[in-house]
Amino acid sequence: MRLFSRWYPAQRSSAPELMDDPGSDRLQLEQTLGQFRLVNLLLSRIRSLLRRYVLRDMLARGVTHATVLDVGAGGCDVALWLLRAAERRGLSLSISCLDHDRRVLAYARRQVAEEPAIEVLDSSVFDIRGQWDYVICNHFLHHLNDQQVGRFLDLSYQICGRRLLANDLLRSHWSLFGFRVFAALLLHNSFARSDGVLSIKRGFRPHELQRMVERSAWTNSPQSHTDTTARVLRLAPGRVVIVASRG
Repeated sequence: MRLFSRWYPAQRSSAPELMDDPGSDRLQLEQTLGQFRLVNLLLSRIRSLLRRYVLRDMLARGVTHATVLDVGAGGCDVALWLLRAAERRGLSLSISCLDHDRRVLAYARRQVAEEPAIEVLDSSVFDIRGQWDYVICNHFLHHLNDQQVGRFLDLSYQICGRRLLANDLLRSHWSLFGFRVFAALLLHNSFARSDGVLSIKRGFRPHELQRMVERSAWTNSPQSHTDTTARVLRLAPGRVVIVASRG
């Protein structure tokens, strides 16, 4: 067990990321947001997760339209891909993309300016009100401390009608090594290289997320004992995922 424990940093880092600094360079921030598309395409597994837990779920239930909240949506590349993937399957979505950084919001709005099915919302996740069928987030949870993750899980239970899908980073030395190689080859002139390393150090081990889920409203509210399921998955390369569902 001691040998295996060395593969994982013992605790989450609390060091801030450069892109979260409101005074950081705008051009490098936008370059970082643009590079997220490549990271998401090659490393994140978010597309396969959305196909399985959103699109196939809609088809299996005979639902042709759904609403989606994408928390910490960045440049909206995930939302744009999801919308197109839904259209190819004869499905329609209304997607709300949430962020709280003015520079990120401006960039995101340019990316979706010609897409009426996607709206960009300026709000902290903890101030958001409304109802969506699916609440998704990709590489968002690690920006929160443990207490905030718990608050987010409780809030998502209130605003989510069907399913929460939260994809994030496994905190491991293997993940750090692999990302450093990837970043050295493909990520330049942005915050992505340094912030990516910090993101992994701020990431999670599966049992940590499982403990947070077990303490959340997804498993502890009166209704959760009858109509909800919540579990934590581990996927390669270096991903941990929360899937929590109603019905």
